[in-house]
Amino acid sequence: MQFKISKTSLLARYVDDIFRSEYHQTIGANFLIKEIDLNKIIDKCEMHDVDLIEDLKSKGFKLYFWDIGGQTDKLFVTEYYFIRALGAMVIFNVADKESFKDLDFWISKMKELSGEIPFILVGNKIDLENKRLVSAEEIKKKAEQYNVDYFETSAKLNESVDKAFEDLSIKILNNFK
Repeated sequence: MQFKISKTSLLARYVDDIFRSEYHQTIGANFLIKEIDLNKIIDKCEMHDVDLIEDLKSKGFKLYFWDIGGQTDKLFVTEYYFIRALGAMVIFNVADKESFKDLDFWISKMKELSGEIPFILVGNKIDLENKRLVSAEEIKKKAEQYNVDYFETSAKLNESVDKAFEDLSIKILNNFK
């Protein structure tokens, strides 16, 4: 039995604070926007350019999300969305070993098309703990392999969703140094 990754549900939880329990496969890409309250995260950034900080505060900071379908056989439809990405969340389902195995493919494709952008690993669906198939040790090794941060989330329970997105936002902002 394969469980879907729920990238769309994770984004809906973060952007609109809703949980969508029904599954609709993403074909191509969906587009979402979230304005970030910089006052919550700017002090956590490693930015030292006072002018840049003030400019960001005055103009605001919006994250534009491309929720791309995870079908590798339809990748040509989504490759365009990688090209101008400033950061990425590479998401898998902790109850689906295949989605974890696919991480290397997606990270390789991201690096090929986007270059060296900041990204994080996100293990979603921790509410399915009793069906978990990906161990904490496997995930730790994968995060160390890519030298990235890792978060476990549940869109359903709204667990660590904001924290993961906040961390990615900080990494993107730090890249503007």
